[in-house]
This record gives sequence, C-alpha cells and structure tokens, in this order.
Amino acid sequence: MTLSETADDRREIVDRYFARVPTAEERTRVWMYAGGGAALIVLGVLIAVVDAWLPGIGVIALGVGALARGLPLYEAYRDASEAALPKPRDAIIDKIRDHELAKVRRRALDRLDLTAEDLELEPADWDPLAGPGLGAAPREPLVVTGPVPTSRAMRGGDGVWRFSRYAVLVLCPTDYHLALYRCVIDLRVAGLFQEETHEYHYADVVAVLTAVSDGSDLPAEDEGGLRFEKALLHEFQLVVASGDRTRIVFGISDEHHPDRQVRLPPSGIDPVVRAVRTMLRDKKAG
Repeated sequence: MTLSETADDRREIVDRYFARVPTAEERTRVWMYAGGGAALIVLGVLIAVVDAWLPGIGVIALGVGALARGLPLYEAYRDASEAALPKPRDAIIDKIRDHELAKVRRRALDRLDLTAEDLELEPADWDPLAGPGLGAAPREPLVVTGPVPTSRAMRGGDGVWRFSRYAVLVLCPTDYHLALYRCVIDLRVAGLFQEETHEYHYADVVAVLTAVSDGSDLPAEDEGGLRFEKALLHEFQLVVASGDRTRIVFGISDEHHPDRQVRLPPSGIDPVVRAVRTMLRDKKAG
C-alpha cells in the first residue's frame, strides 16, 4: 500500500484488518446444517424409492429444512470471510499510524503558534518516535499516544494489539509555559479529530503521573477477541491546579488475571514522563 492511494482504498484496508475472522465453530455449524441436510435428502430419496414414499418424503422435508436454516448461516460466514481475508500485513497498519502521527506533530506546532526553536528541550528529551536523523537531531515536541479503548481492536501476527483509533497528546515545553495539543486519529480516514489545545504556566502544573482507572467502558468482547473479566486502563495524566486532567491510555490489563497484559505499539510514555518531571523540577526550583 502507498499512502497516496484513495480514501476508499485506505478505508477498505483498515476495515479488512480489523474485521472479525469467522471461527472454526461457525464453520462447523455451517457444514453441519449443509452436510446434514444433504444427507437427509439423499436418505429420504432412498427410503421413498426402496421402502415407502411417505416416510421418505418426511425425511426429505427434514433435509430441506436443515438446508434452509443453513443457507443464511453460510451466507453470513461467506460474507464475513470475504470481508476479513486476506488480512493486510501488520506493517501496513503501522505505516498508516506513523503517517498520521507525523501529521499530528506538525499540526500541534501550528495550532499552538510555536516553532521547533521555541521548544526548550535537551537532547535527552527528544521524542524517540521521531526517528533517527543525521547530525544534530531537530527539536521535536514530546508525544504520548495510546489507543481509544472502545475502538476496534485486533491482535497482529506479532502479538501486538492494534486499534482503529488512537488518542495523541503533544507536549511543547517552552521557556515560559507548557503548551498541550490533544487529538484523536482514525486510521480509516485522514484527518485529526477532537482537537484541543491548552497552555499552562509551569507553576500551575501540580502533577505528572501514571495511574490506573476502571475500564468498564471496554466492550465485553470486541471483534478481535479482546475481552477481560475486569479491565484496567493504565493512563498518563497531567494534572493542573484547577483540577483538570489530561489523560492518555498507554496500557490495558485485567485486574483478575494480571498475566493478561495487552501488548501495544510504543506509546512514548517513559521518556515523556522523565522529561516533563525534570523540567517541572527545574522550572519550579528556579
């Protein structure tokens, strides 16, 4: 796939990736009705020919009923298979996600009326998601990204869970304030949604933390088979003096089964937390 393909092509690729693949149980049910119905019809014909036509007709009727019930099951199974297979490669979905994240960085600086030169960042604070460069690394905003848990999810062949929508938080520290840009990207369509901007004096930022919250909004079972007995959302939170909190989910787990940890694409959480905490200490101490 090239990112220059039409919007319809991109939507089809993403929809196919996240579409549910019919289970072996569904396939067995289809063939049970189809095979069983066909066998009953053949048996009924044999009974009608060599024994008695009335019992034979009854068996044939049972076979026709089984086929009639199996037909919509077959059509649903066929349609679901055609919609989900063949699966696009995981790398294609990652490429779409990275492409959208690059757009978010540019959009953040534009919406906040900042340039890269305005950012007050040491080399250790540069965003690792920005990729390698030659010579001196350019200053890039700090980025944390995580799934919108209620969007569609699918576990890839590499064991990583990918979601159809991601929330993105861009932090732009300057000499005099901390500027934030938050949005949602939808892999199905180009565009940035639910855009927000916030600007805080460093003295107004009271906490940068990671916390666990209830994940009851998660679907009991989504199309990718993601399900929990009691879901927990691991969040990055930036809290200001007014009590407002900016949140990004960077992890999902099951409280009753700690081994059920959802493996997600890199969120950028660790270097961002370190960088912002260090900057807040320096600014407030100064």
